[in-house]
Amino acid sequence: MEEKYSEKDTRATKLSALDAEIEYVENAGSDVPGQGKKATKLRVKRHFRRFWFCYLVAGIVFLAIFLPIFFIYIIPAIAQRVVDDTSLPVYAARILDPTPDSVTFSIDTSLKIPAGLSVRIDPFSLSLFNREVKPMVPFIDVALQGYNLKGTTKMSVSSNNTAVLNREQFVEALTKAVYSKQFKLSAKGSTTGHLGVLKAPVTLDKDVELAGLDKLSGFSIDTASLILPAEEDGTNLRGTATLPNHSVVTFALGNVTLNLKSADIVIGQGYLDNVVLSPGNNTMPLRATLNIRTVLENLLDILGAQASALMDGKLEISASGSSTVYNGQHIPYFEEVLNNLTITARVPIATILSVLQAVAGKDGTKKFRKYHREALLVKYKALLAGELVVQPKGRKWLFFKTSK
Repeated sequence: MEEKYSEKDTRATKLSALDAEIEYVENAGSDVPGQGKKATKLRVKRHFRRFWFCYLVAGIVFLAIFLPIFFIYIIPAIAQRVVDDTSLPVYAARILDPTPDSVTFSIDTSLKIPAGLSVRIDPFSLSLFNREVKPMVPFIDVALQGYNLKGTTKMSVSSNNTAVLNREQFVEALTKAVYSKQFKLSAKGSTTGHLGVLKAPVTLDKDVELAGLDKLSGFSIDTASLILPAEEDGTNLRGTATLPNHSVVTFALGNVTLNLKSADIVIGQGYLDNVVLSPGNNTMPLRATLNIRTVLENLLDILGAQASALMDGKLEISASGSSTVYNGQHIPYFEEVLNNLTITARVPIATILSVLQAVAGKDGTKKFRKYHREALLVKYKALLAGELVVQPKGRKWLFFKTSK
């Protein structure tokens, strides 16, 4: 008891001394330089000596309220903002080993976080979906492993036998990729980010703009030669074709069968075997079963519909998908996309002449020239907008020239 009273007496003595000092400073008057500031400091000092316990309790109460808010709301909000401001570039993607209900899907991307931060994220599942469809309907889920993120971190993700969760939405996404110059890939996934001992839930929800295949624009049949007699499987034409892939996505298509058309007349079927459509130009062997009789019987109609191509010394041949088979299985989602796509190539007339001459000798070539001339005359009469001009001696072809 005596010690307690002694402590109180000591504190009271200090406060009394402080009060006396304040009173002295105040009595000294404002004419003494620095006395006003000194008095203010002494009052503040006296105030905190008297009410320090109240401030301690208030501080504890404040921290008890603020810290839960900080950890529950502020830290997650900051972490989510960092993720929202982060881009998700796609450097490459691959759709391989397709089956009717699964694919092997892989993607090369990266995540960039502000300098100075080091964040660890837990493994999570990234869902691919079409943004326009509400509510969200994922068509593929890709499993991502945990990563330690610092600066720009490259991420390579590969998922074997990834189930196609919704074929309709997958076909919609493939259609956009094949038909468009640019298409949007939407991805969403949730995980936990760890910043030292702190952790916060974060959601990655991104739309990535990618180059599309643009309807395989630039498709060409580079060479073609007739095979007589036909091979055992009916192949009577072999050549090379170039399929351009303007995107960063690699597609393993397998064996693709095409309907070959000219002037909307089916003239045969083409076959591309073991197709892997990589980014860039893909030159591959083409074999075909060409119906020569159909070509000859409809030659005038074919030529009449292609005057503009013939003026360039070429003949247009169109191809549309008929079937896509991988490891002996039809791949329905590829077929739905490719069977509705028509691609067109212009083949030099010299190639067609060599084919016709192989079939019918010089008579076939003469017949072609005759039909060529008649087709241009029909086109000329229909358009009434130009004149036929005979090229100088030594050149074999008539061409169409617009009048001035």
